Amino acid sequence: RGDASMGMWRLPLLLLSATGSLAINAGGKSVPRLWRHPIASAAAAPLTAPTAAEKKAKRLHVRIDDVWYDLTNWRAAHPAGTHWIDAYANADATEVMHGFHSGMARGMIERLPRSREPPTDVAPPAKSSYAFRALRERLEKEGWYKLDPIGEVRKILPWFCMTALGIALSRMGTPLATLGAVCTLGIGNTLAGWLAHDLVHSRSRFAAIVRPFAELVGGMSRTWWSMKHNMHHALTNEVGYDEDIALEPFIYLWRPDPSNDNKWVRRIQALYWPLPFSTLFLYWRFDSIKYVIRHKKWTQLALLAAHWAAFLSVVPASTLFLSIWFSGFLTATIVTATHQSEEMFMGEDLRKYDFVEAQFRSTRNARLDNPFSQILWGGMQWQLEHHLFPTMPRYRYPAVAEELKAFAKEQGLDYRVSGEIEILKQNINKLSEIAKAEPQPGNPSAEPMFKQL
Repeated sequence: RGDASMGMWRLPLLLLSATGSLAINAGGKSVPRLWRHPIASAAAAPLTAPTAAEKKAKRLHVRIDDVWYDLTNWRAAHPAGTHWIDAYANADATEVMHGFHSGMARGMIERLPRSREPPTDVAPPAKSSYAFRALRERLEKEGWYKLDPIGEVRKILPWFCMTALGIALSRMGTPLATLGAVCTLGIGNTLAGWLAHDLVHSRSRFAAIVRPFAELVGGMSRTWWSMKHNMHHALTNEVGYDEDIALEPFIYLWRPDPSNDNKWVRRIQALYWPLPFSTLFLYWRFDSIKYVIRHKKWTQLALLAAHWAAFLSVVPASTLFLSIWFSGFLTATIVTATHQSEEMFMGEDLRKYDFVEAQFRSTRNARLDNPFSQILWGGMQWQLEHHLFPTMPRYRYPAVAEELKAFAKEQGLDYRVSGEIEILKQNINKLSEIAKAEPQPGNPSAEPMFKQL
């Protein structure tokens, strides 16, 4: 116990220094079920050459900046996986292309093969989409995406202090100190998750260097998380695409088909929701290990092993696991609160709206009235700003929120914001409403078609 203060600072400093010297691992690839072709057996009908109409029907066209590109033969070369291309077949991907990619990647758009016979039955982008593109271009030119060193330090300090304090408390051995360690390490883990989240989204050189922070400190594979999370960003609350709303059979967010219903669980979901929410980080850590092994990402596996070895060397296992459980509850509550009670897109509403309007319809910001909540939420209170400008540093969001409010007023869109307690009540009310509702025959299940595992 005499060297508790020494251990308090050792691990955060070690982890911070280690992230700067590690290499970056590129994203993996996955083949979604929509494009898996069955292998014909020898006894199958004789093969015939496809007709011109069949060839045209199978072409995969994607629209970017009002230009149609034929990505049929290019989709397998997409660094982040084929599922991204398949999800935007015969659709507009302009906002996703510009929102998630680096300047270098965006500069390669013109090199993509253009469509000879593009679709003729796809509606043009909405007026609000063109207005948003002009807004985004202006913000880029004005430097809103540039990192600020002071802003970056202010993001890191709360994580460092909470983690260091948690380590010190965990080494004291008293029940009260252990409880304090669980809480502070849990908060530190949530803050580490926001930092890793920022690093994976950012396209800055600094983020590229320290991105291994995701595995070494956050305990999760950056590639697995990026694949999962970015689909949520691009197609928020779109049933069958957004894995973040695939919570069945533990939580139901819309009236289920009778064949998918677990009415005994559903009827009490408004009471027991904290239990499944608290497993978030344990579940994500398990999925991360499965993913990196399956995709042979050995560098990330080594970093995950180092994460567990480092923390277990200074924190008792029971304290560490309880803190991860507590952190899962905090993080899950925050990340679901801003979408869960908003519009869910299925049936006739599935992929109905342009990206910009869909984000306004599926997202609600949280108004925070105290400094602790502002730190704990990690910028996620500005959820709409983050979804529309995912690579922008989070400390720019308060100012860009004023831009978006003006934009929403001009375009007739609903800029939604509720107080911290109010938004949590809205979510619990939504769970209660679905718990009491009758099943709806024909409603889809929550199973995502582009699941990473």
